[in-house]
Amino acid sequence: MMNRLILEGATILQASVGVLSLIAYVPQWRTLHASKSSQNIALSSWAIWTVSSVIATLYAVVQVLAHGRGWALVFSASTNLVFVLITVALIAKYRRPAVSAISLAA
Repeated sequence: MMNRLILEGATILQASVGVLSLIAYVPQWRTLHASKSSQNIALSSWAIWTVSSVIATLYAVVQVLAHGRGWALVFSASTNLVFVLITVALIAKYRRPAVSAISLAA
């Protein structure tokens, strides 16, 4: 009985981690949209997170294909990948070209 409660509780907590992680993107999106600038955001970090999310999604899919279970992980990983890609798209959209010293002098 106790083991079942622990497993169910752990499952609920794991699901909440996924939801909280996805909600964490919203402040970044709001800031990007409000400021219309992504100059202070490292696109290279988001590129790495994109690769990491692709790997996590592929791993989850392989686990489902190999073992027939793990759909929650597929959903979590693929949703995270979509949110990372949305963030990268917003960063690219609001990236302004740097103003060079030459154009300032002209």
